[in-house]
Amino acid sequence: MSRGTYTGTIYVNAPGVTEKSVPVTLAITSTTGCDDGCGGSGATMYALPSVIDPNSTGNVTALWIDHLGVPTGSSTDAGLVLSKNASAPAGTQAGALIRNYQGSLTELGFDYREGGQCTATSPRFVVVTTDGTTHIVGGCSKGTTTAAPVVGWKRVRFNLADTTQTSPAITPGEQVSSITLVMDEGPEAGPTAAGGLVIIDNIDVNGAFAAKVASRSTSTDN
Repeated sequence: MSRGTYTGTIYVNAPGVTEKSVPVTLAITSTTGCDDGCGGSGATMYALPSVIDPNSTGNVTALWIDHLGVPTGSSTDAGLVLSKNASAPAGTQAGALIRNYQGSLTELGFDYREGGQCTATSPRFVVVTTDGTTHIVGGCSKGTTTAAPVVGWKRVRFNLADTTQTSPAITPGEQVSSITLVMDEGPEAGPTAAGGLVIIDNIDVNGAFAAKVASRSTSTDN
């Protein structure tokens, strides 16, 4: 958002009680950088965990958790946990918003921990280009899968020109408006449900890994 003061109203209601309204003011003082946990300057591409859960059921989760990602020897090695329980309503989903990326696309992919969800529809990327077209990239099992550099992980890359992997195909030069990673299958019955849980790392956009920011849990030894 641009710098400035924004106002709005939050309405709180429930059956049998009088609706309450709360005025809200949001002041944006700077758009050139991030606070702690934002993963660097405003120019840094990053993956922000996101859930769609309109009724606040609490049955979908998206969270960076320390020491669950691909081991690199760093102090955190966070992994992105995406989960959807069987009791989560239809339409709920977990994922990540890829922020601070502009330009065209040549490559998309990620690493996932073996045993996690990897089906023909989920996880997948949803890419919106500046012409308003929505492109579905994946799901996971439609991509080219290889062994990741660390045992226990798989690496998936998607061919953006192949209509069996990207629908519709993303042509060279098309400009990106938004990129979202989506996991929306729970552990329903059937061979493709895969448990409704996956751990993601190294989200790859044009050969660069998105930074890991916000909603990351930390552990302490007390």
